[in-house]
Amino acid sequence: MTACGIALSPFSGMPIRDFVQLAREAEDAGLSGVFVPEANNDALMCCHAIAAGTRRITIGTWIVNIYLRQPTLCAAGAAMVQEVSDGRFILGLGVSHRPALQALGIEMGNARDKLRGYVSALRTTLSGEPIPGFGLRFRKPAKAIPIYLAALAMETARLGGEIADGLMLYFCPPDRMRRSIAAARDHAVRHGRKPAEVAITMGLPVFMHDDRARAIEAARRALSFYAALPFYNRLFAKSGFETEAARAIEAAGRRDATAMAASLTEPMIDAMSLAGPASRCLERLAEYRAAGAETPIIVPNPIGEDYAACVRKLLRVFANA
Repeated sequence: MTACGIALSPFSGMPIRDFVQLAREAEDAGLSGVFVPEANNDALMCCHAIAAGTRRITIGTWIVNIYLRQPTLCAAGAAMVQEVSDGRFILGLGVSHRPALQALGIEMGNARDKLRGYVSALRTTLSGEPIPGFGLRFRKPAKAIPIYLAALAMETARLGGEIADGLMLYFCPPDRMRRSIAAARDHAVRHGRKPAEVAITMGLPVFMHDDRARAIEAARRALSFYAALPFYNRLFAKSGFETEAARAIEAAGRRDATAMAASLTEPMIDAMSLAGPASRCLERLAEYRAAGAETPIIVPNPIGEDYAACVRKLLRVFANA
């Protein structure tokens, strides 16, 4: 079966038992993976709960914030999830966003340098080698833990090609995604690796509704939040939507949510998300597959329904996609 994953949001307000139940339903529907974002939750703990409650489905963090965990602690948690899942776990790493870190009193510094060093420290710990300066070593997992990098920038895609097992892309039109894949795999070859050693996941926000206009409006409101974050704003501009990105960041500076949403045009929304009736969403999914998305990850966004109902609707539509 062709791979297709789903991102399940633990910060939708549901109890963890209901969250795990949705993961079981994704497994029963035949999806290939469940991926857990991190905001006001601990993605590793969520993945541990899913690992204990499922049998076959791949489980991944999407992503964990490297600034919130010392790498040895992250390695210990990841090894536990890998053991409980019997080797079904993917550790997705990312650097969050400068404004979010500043609000927590954390200085980002050079994010890519931090990411490189973090991956190196993780691999040392997970190899079972002594931890430098610590004198202790961890038990090596029976099955290696793949490490994927969230890569909004081309430079981070290249870093992924050098040191990671895969990329976690998001909010890319197919052409931008294709260029990110090429950047990663070309860099992999430069470092003596095979292109296929870098797996590709692609997050696809889904706004599914029979009323196309209503779906577009829901997407407009949701995407305006991301357009106010510098990393995503830069991604939108470099994906061919410079005017929209400039207007959104200017409106964000004025704290004008209405203007932020209005700045996003329908062509931009259509390029960045799967919005509209099920048939249109499936067409767009096929475009991403054709452009190189090995594991599309659908991201549910409810429109006039509760979160669980939205997830179950998407499971029915995408189960055989």
